[in-house]
Amino acid sequence: MEPAELIRRLRQAQRLALDTVVFIYTFERHPLYGPLAQTVFRALSTGQCQAIVSVLALGETLVGAKKAGDARLASDYRTVFKYFPGLKIVDVDWAVVEWAAEFRACYGIPMPDAIHLGTAKAYGARIFVTNDAQLKRVAELEILLLSEFL
Repeated sequence: MEPAELIRRLRQAQRLALDTVVFIYTFERHPLYGPLAQTVFRALSTGQCQAIVSVLALGETLVGAKKAGDARLASDYRTVFKYFPGLKIVDVDWAVVEWAAEFRACYGIPMPDAIHLGTAKAYGARIFVTNDAQLKRVAELEILLLSEFL
């Protein structure tokens, strides 16, 4: 059963940004968080919300597939990033870098996380979906942890 509160929050946000882990949980069918991540993708595919994601997330997801020598998984990741309904992939541009620098300076978070959050801010996302509790201290965005919906 899909958590009603998660769906409500996604609809309310209208535009959200996704952390890499949401893709990994879905594709690797994580026993605890996979169903929640799949709920996010169902909401996107049915038009209940839209999401943006940095192209960096594709690079991060491909690492595991390449380490495992799993060409099919790598291909599946590429397809989802390129064609999934309601999902827009964006490059790391000037605005993203400015926000990323702000997040690094204010919160000391690692640059990959700062780029994901910078993408969210630069492209008008209201919520950043992750499972990284360290990011909850970022005040400029609503940080939505999948673990909050277990």
